Amino acid sequence: MDDNLALFNQINSLSYWLLRESDYKGSITFDANDDSYFITIKKGIESIYKHHIEDFSRKDPRLLKFELSSIVNHLLQIKRSVHFDEQQPA
Repeated sequence: MDDNLALFNQINSLSYWLLRESDYKGSITFDANDDSYFITIKKGIESIYKHHIEDFSRKDPRLLKFELSSIVNHLLQIKRSVHFDEQQPA
């Protein structure tokens, strides 16, 4: 579970970075009643990334780690595109 906690921290850090350093807004919701984890990234009103993990507490730990890693990779790709856009001449 330590690996998953590190991935959660990375997801939160990347979401916060996007909020502070770009015009992307992120929302992360852990719903204990629904047993789900949901993240969405928007640019303005357009949703550019969504991921929903259902049956969170019953998920196989290896599969959960895979899904969280996938979220991190998508957020890193969005961050790279922000850096790329900043480097392009206006």
